Amino acid sequence: MLTDPVFIGGVPRSGTTVVGKKLLVRNSQIACTRPAEMWFLTDTGGLCDMATRGSGSGRYRRAQLNAIRRGAVSPLKAFEDRMQGFWYARPWWKDGRDKGLCESISREDLAAALTIFRERFQQDPVLAARLLAADIIDPSIRARGGSRWVDTTPANSKRVDDLIRIFPDLRLVNMIRDGRDVAASIVSRGWGTDDFMAALEQWRELMIANHQAIQRIPPEQVLDVRLEELAGPNGKPVFRSLRNFVGIPGNKKMRRFHRRKINFDKGHVGRWRSDLTASRQREIDGSYQEMLHELGALGVTLPVAA
Repeated sequence: MLTDPVFIGGVPRSGTTVVGKKLLVRNSQIACTRPAEMWFLTDTGGLCDMATRGSGSGRYRRAQLNAIRRGAVSPLKAFEDRMQGFWYARPWWKDGRDKGLCESISREDLAAALTIFRERFQQDPVLAARLLAADIIDPSIRARGGSRWVDTTPANSKRVDDLIRIFPDLRLVNMIRDGRDVAASIVSRGWGTDDFMAALEQWRELMIANHQAIQRIPPEQVLDVRLEELAGPNGKPVFRSLRNFVGIPGNKKMRRFHRRKINFDKGHVGRWRSDLTASRQREIDGSYQEMLHELGALGVTLPVAA
């Protein structure tokens, strides 16, 4: 079983993909999961929820309600259905190609892994979850020469207190980005809200949820990375701390990618001002500053001041 997995989390559009899927993988030890976002781990009714059975956590109760909503007789049945359905293959919005666990494992091998998981689950849900993840993820990583893997699902930060139950040796890189730029990016994508203030409010809520989950894991297993600092003119120390935290040496490929691709221009720093009138900018910034004040009072790590 591969050890020391790296989870990149944060809020959507905060830099999880560029750091996990494009930067860290330029070290030969690290390979990205396929798909890069393993939704079956953190989605409602997913592996994190399954592993809480018998722990007294309300999250398994949530999985039970999710199973009923899906017409399944139990959380285990609902989980298996999703594993073989939506999580296994779904059309990618860009070109219609199937994305999902089909990129890592055949249907036959998945069915066999789920049969073993079902048997183990009754005795030890956490161990069963850990071994199922290994059965799905590890062969694809080894086939590409990696000895460790990285997953870039933004929800990793919000679910890290459950992920650590399954992966006690995990490392979480918690990405932080200016909420106004996050909101502007979400509005431009077409798959989320088209209301800027609603997107900004979602950012605020996720920042709080992420912070609360992170407080429940050992501090040495998490590193906050502000995207603007990593992309800034003085980003080398941040890049170095990221490498040290993950436990990999630097190399020419990583340094070149950091220098050429992670900068203010590529990171769209300050993009939130685009296409907004001066009065609208003032309105948004006023709300944002109020949010920052609230988050700071809660002890949340804030983005770079701008």
